[in-house]
Amino acid sequence: MSPGPAYSNLVELLQWRAYHQAEQEAYTFLLDGESEAVTLTYGELDRRARTIAAYLQSREASGRPVLVAHPPGLEFIVALFGCFYAGTIAVPTFPPRLRPQRPDQRFQTIAADSQANLILTTAEATSKIATPQSPQTPLLQWIATDHLPDELAGSWRSPSINQDSLAFLQYTSGSTTNPRGVMISHGNLWHNLAFIYNCMVNTADNRGVFWLPPYHDMGLLAGILQPLYCGSPVILLSPLDFIRQPVWWLQAISRYRATISGGPNFAYDLCIQQTTPEQRATLDLSSWQVAFNGAEPVRAETLEQFTATFTPAGFRRQAFYPCYGLAEATLLATGGHKTKPPLIQFVPPETLATKQPHTFSNGHLKGQAMVSCGRSSPDQTVLIVEPEARTLCPAGHIGEIWISGPSVAQGYWNQPQETQAVFQAYLATGEGPFLRSGDLGFIQNQELFVTGRLKDLIIIHGHNYYPQDIEFTVARSHPALQANGGAVFTIEQANETHLVVIQEVTRLALQRLDVAEVIQAIRHAVATEYQLKLDTVVLVKPGGVPKTTSGKIQHWLCRDKFIAETLPVVGQSSLHKSQPVAPTNGLPTTNNDRPVSLTQYLQTQAAQILNVEANSFNLHEPLMTMGFDSLMVARFVNRIKEDLGMDIAFEQLSEGVNMLQLVDYLQQQVKPDSSALPDSAPATVAPPPPETYRFDLFPEYRNLEQMLAEQAIDNPYFKAHQSVNNHQTLVAGKSLINFSSYNYLGMSGDPVVSAAAQAAIAQYGTSVSASRLISGEIPLHQELERELAHFMGVEAGLVYVSGHATNVTTVGHLFGPKDLILYDSLIHNSLMQGITLSGAAGHMFPHNDWAALAKILDDQRPRHRRVLIVVEGVYSMDGDIPHLPALIDLKERYGALLMVDEAHSMGTMGQSGRGIGEYWGIDPARVDIWMGTLSKSFASCGGYIAGSQALVKYLKYTVPGFVYSVGISPPNTAAALAALRLLKAEPERVQRLQARARLFLELARANGLNTGSSQHSPIVPIIIGSSKRCMQLSQRLFDQGINVFPIIFPAVPENAARLRFFLSAMHTEAQLRFTVETLARLMNAAS
Repeated sequence: MSPGPAYSNLVELLQWRAYHQAEQEAYTFLLDGESEAVTLTYGELDRRARTIAAYLQSREASGRPVLVAHPPGLEFIVALFGCFYAGTIAVPTFPPRLRPQRPDQRFQTIAADSQANLILTTAEATSKIATPQSPQTPLLQWIATDHLPDELAGSWRSPSINQDSLAFLQYTSGSTTNPRGVMISHGNLWHNLAFIYNCMVNTADNRGVFWLPPYHDMGLLAGILQPLYCGSPVILLSPLDFIRQPVWWLQAISRYRATISGGPNFAYDLCIQQTTPEQRATLDLSSWQVAFNGAEPVRAETLEQFTATFTPAGFRRQAFYPCYGLAEATLLATGGHKTKPPLIQFVPPETLATKQPHTFSNGHLKGQAMVSCGRSSPDQTVLIVEPEARTLCPAGHIGEIWISGPSVAQGYWNQPQETQAVFQAYLATGEGPFLRSGDLGFIQNQELFVTGRLKDLIIIHGHNYYPQDIEFTVARSHPALQANGGAVFTIEQANETHLVVIQEVTRLALQRLDVAEVIQAIRHAVATEYQLKLDTVVLVKPGGVPKTTSGKIQHWLCRDKFIAETLPVVGQSSLHKSQPVAPTNGLPTTNNDRPVSLTQYLQTQAAQILNVEANSFNLHEPLMTMGFDSLMVARFVNRIKEDLGMDIAFEQLSEGVNMLQLVDYLQQQVKPDSSALPDSAPATVAPPPPETYRFDLFPEYRNLEQMLAEQAIDNPYFKAHQSVNNHQTLVAGKSLINFSSYNYLGMSGDPVVSAAAQAAIAQYGTSVSASRLISGEIPLHQELERELAHFMGVEAGLVYVSGHATNVTTVGHLFGPKDLILYDSLIHNSLMQGITLSGAAGHMFPHNDWAALAKILDDQRPRHRRVLIVVEGVYSMDGDIPHLPALIDLKERYGALLMVDEAHSMGTMGQSGRGIGEYWGIDPARVDIWMGTLSKSFASCGGYIAGSQALVKYLKYTVPGFVYSVGISPPNTAAALAALRLLKAEPERVQRLQARARLFLELARANGLNTGSSQHSPIVPIIIGSSKRCMQLSQRLFDQGINVFPIIFPAVPENAARLRFFLSAMHTEAQLRFTVETLARLMNAAS
């Protein structure tokens, strides 16, 4: 039975608690993992949830997936309930990892598979993650929930929720190539919370302490939702803080007198291994009544060792609560008895060896100790089934665990075949449907014992990894490796799980195989993608990995051959030595007690953690690819702090730092006269790996080659155009209607413009051959700058040789570390590069959301010297525009500067083509920095800055990209000047362009094509939603005489792949109608 009022979902329950228990503390989060705490009451949670929900409802997000990508903390909880209050489908996920040159593949696949277009996170996170035009999430809209105004709460509308309404999608851990979002309904959630409540005898008097990741089922339900269900307070800390210092978890239990807490088996192992007697002596764990253990196999040895270690601190063995669950059953499937110690059964090893259903007899006193995971809920059914025959197994026989009942989820999001196979299984008798867990186990005296996996799922530290995903990554890591020729599995040694890779090499590679290079590439790829340590990598001859006759990898046989050492090995690398390395404390010293180099100290400590020889390290190799996983990094960080008193961020080591970089970083922390600094005795430095100096081995180059090789159609990139790139073009002798050129007004190729360029060449040559500051100034430069400024209605202008460089060097020069730059989430790459160059703090605001911008300014403006707001006149990927008057009002209210990039709005917006300022009817002087390019409407090449006389004069004498660069060439200057004069003389070109753009947009929408948010601009995307289909449509349109470029993943999310159409004043109505009709016909035929 549920506690308190008889409600049926968490939205109703939170409202009740907010009304009756408004001031009661619901959640406490330890910011530093120890003592610095922030709290959230039920009343505050309700109010914040209403605010976020109202915003989501205003975005018409109800019933649609919304990513919740906050770092662990109270704001995650607020955002989650905001989704519940809005009636959206929450998709909890960790914010994407920041990795140079490489997007977070798991985050990308979740974003694409869920089809979400809104991402909730914090303002701080957006400034680090949501870099516009980045490969992370180029077109998804990031919402900083902590900057939404409280006034929104008043417009919240209670959602319509029933038992079948989806509450959230729980994405299963580990899988990247085939992400599966488990559809958890409000009915599933409510039933499982009641089951947990009754099993663990939870009450409002309980107090919980949890460090579990809130994005996973155990952390979400046990750590966040169950306390609300019970009405009991809970103390939370970050998973990173637990990994960094496991004792902090136990100290929090002791300090707050927690009654319930828990985690995967490895968490208890960490506490045994990484706490000292001195630390344990300060603990009082006598209040701990329920210590649940689940999410990975429960080891009897761990229960006994933890009990023996912490009994002096007041821990009682009967507090252990082994349990079994899975995301597909919401969370808990079976649980034990709160007041009874865990039940243990000994099983013969030969019964478990093959992970196949077998019979065994009772009464074994020897064998593997199996821990009972308790019983099912009375209104659910757990069966043991022979999976092939689909018949029930007798008691004590091992088979697959099947489950049915109200906690079983609805299936996998948008995967009907997978849903049918997993969630709709029937016994041979016709009884069903059941959920197939894929786990093996047996039932003895109504108690469930989990023995292994029917398939080959790998579980490490409570996370699930699919072998085929890791195998796919391995095969792509180096050209010498055979596709579909690898096996990944685990072995158990000394109660530790070791990850092993067996991989075939190609026959061609056998002739000149660099074993060390190939194995290094494998380790690097797996560490980068999964943050996993490969204990052993074995390269075998072609055909050396056992397969079935149908070509499927036989993992169990490969494992047996590895153990028996009967594989056809051509190369092998194992991280572990035969004997463990004894730990040492502090800096190693020489015979005269002088400390040796910091490099050698770090090598020694790392070797002890990895259990390898210290001289085996390549100092140029990132730590994560040397075999470190996140737990090892935490231990390494702690040793450095304890021995040297030096701090280093956990996240820094996990993002590609190598040993030499770490040495440099730590030496910067030590004062020159400090005795803590070791002498700089030379260390043995291995040569840098080839992938650091050979372009053909750069990982990013190999990824590009792989991507191009996998295209099933002609490569659309770098096609040579044999005519003027206008509304029509000529490619390979084929005449095409062209929508891939931003020659908006037809100025490029116009006889007047071409004649001006030719005349300039005749008079000044093809280059000014110097910086304009020195001797490269010509009269045409001055004429162009004067006329540009006059055309725009400002005092002065300055022309640069490159449009991209204009943004980079101007922003990088005008602003510095004391400043703040606020930028739209869809801003161009050149501006992002400029922000990085400047050293200023960069802070993204959601696309075209000036209300969110106002909140950021209100909070951040007093903390910075200068604040710049950067937007575009027309956004080139979506074809929409900003609300310029609102932005001007904000910049004037807060004393900020405003910069507008008019690359795509100059010549296309406004009655006479004077840009976004003319479109909105504002005084141009109210914008501080106008930027534009000469390559679109002005038929040339280059960029410009326009604004006040003071701005332009300062830039002209100091900005590096102008002062130290050659001046724009005479023909380019003359062409731009002629195009500008032609635009003033023939404003009908602008009006014709705008008419063509309106017509194309109307025709596309009338034909049911998805044009996204495009409006009032000559850029119209047609959203296709699949990269492969997008490429195919582009090719088929090309075959029909239409040239339009596909924009695909990773430039955009997979579900936002599009064909991008640039309209021209030169297009005819007939061309537009033919194009839309052809596209609609091809799309209908394809579907």
